[in-house]
Amino acid sequence: MTNLEWWESVGYIILLFNIGCVLLIILRGRKSATATWAWMLVMLTLPLAGLILYLLFGRELKSKRWNSADTPRTQMLMDMQQTSLRQGQLFQHSQSSRQKQELVHMLLHASRSPLTEDNQVELITDGKAKFDQLYDDIQAARHSVYIQYYSIAPDEIGRPLLELLTKKADEGLDVFLLYDGLGSIKLTKQLLEPLHQAGGRAEPFFPLRSALFRASLNHRNHRKLVIIDQTTAYMGGFNIGRQYVKKTKKFGYWRDSHLRLRGGSVYLLQDHFISDWNKGGPSSTLSADTTLPKVRKEDGVAMQLVQSGPDMDRSQIKSGFLKMIQEADDYIYIQTPYFIPDLSLLESLRVAVLSGRDVRIMIPNKPDHMFVYWATSFFVGELLREGASVYIYEEGFLHAKTMVIDDHVSTLGTANMDIRSLRINFELNAFMYDQSTARKMKSVFESDQAVCRELTWEEYQKRSAAVRMKENFSRLLGPLL
Repeated sequence: MTNLEWWESVGYIILLFNIGCVLLIILRGRKSATATWAWMLVMLTLPLAGLILYLLFGRELKSKRWNSADTPRTQMLMDMQQTSLRQGQLFQHSQSSRQKQELVHMLLHASRSPLTEDNQVELITDGKAKFDQLYDDIQAARHSVYIQYYSIAPDEIGRPLLELLTKKADEGLDVFLLYDGLGSIKLTKQLLEPLHQAGGRAEPFFPLRSALFRASLNHRNHRKLVIIDQTTAYMGGFNIGRQYVKKTKKFGYWRDSHLRLRGGSVYLLQDHFISDWNKGGPSSTLSADTTLPKVRKEDGVAMQLVQSGPDMDRSQIKSGFLKMIQEADDYIYIQTPYFIPDLSLLESLRVAVLSGRDVRIMIPNKPDHMFVYWATSFFVGELLREGASVYIYEEGFLHAKTMVIDDHVSTLGTANMDIRSLRINFELNAFMYDQSTARKMKSVFESDQAVCRELTWEEYQKRSAAVRMKENFSRLLGPLL
């Protein structure tokens, strides 16, 4: 056999092996049709490299691994509220949650998200204000600090946090730090050793050393949580690092949104933390707390905490987004750094625009991920064509992930309006049923709008042929981004 014949044989073997892998994706996978076609395109056009990429990024987690998540407190509330719902008593206290009871009902049943109505909610939109308040609250902690972030940078913002956590552990508090194994890759064992020596615990979620064997490299924990003494909690879009506080050359001012919470939601956020800690790979587990929160108070903010991720059968946060869009009577305001909706979200927004709703979408003026940026440009163009309003934030980088409708319902959390957030990553959003909170979020949107440039349909049509090619290529990769 000549060298040419030998290489031809190897080529045929690789091609047949790729075809077999493609068939396995089709026959065994639970991916959406668009994601399946995208991976087929990659594997058939890049025979060997595509297979390696699929093994690293494309495999699915087996949902049965997560059925033992230890959250009995959430389950007790679920059982109580399902009984109240059947008896017609669940919506007696909150006017806003009563008006949107179909949304509450759906999230209660489909995503196992109990309703709490005694919450105090503080909306934070500036990084320095967020970290000043957070570090003050941790400094005042007396019993426990549970903290979870996708990205923690060991810089002038992250190092003081580690020092503060070490100090609180040395004082005898229960200190648990959970960080994503990829997003916080610079957080080394050496940096965390003082915390361990002081009695605290720090562990990576899906560490990279086991990612290939557990099919978890592409499934990142994007949640950002802090729970202090079971009385105060934080959640939202800010990670830990200098770029979130100080203007940088790459991003400028970092515009994000976060929540500081008190009330029953804090107990449930601790449940979410414990569940993530126990399934993310640490060597020991945390015991679940069974202390039930108060769930009703007339002057509190009604809220449901909704999680989604590859451990679930359906995209829970996306279902919440869809229901909000469908129930809007007046306006829909969306802020997102990445806008790559699947067909159901795109069509729902298209129908809302054509039905006369005031649909406004705010996106950044600069990319932090190039393909995502061009895919976002393609999809906002689809809605511009129908009459939606698109605003490009010019003050820096917009990273806020919010939606508000009709001065009644709002959502804020970690989920971008893209396929990665809604299907691949572990995410968490708060859905809030409160007129005052919704109006605050609407006011923030309008304030941001003052430093935006409106993208018109006429301007969009003038983009160059090169830009159109980038958009079309990037949107084909949308299910993988």
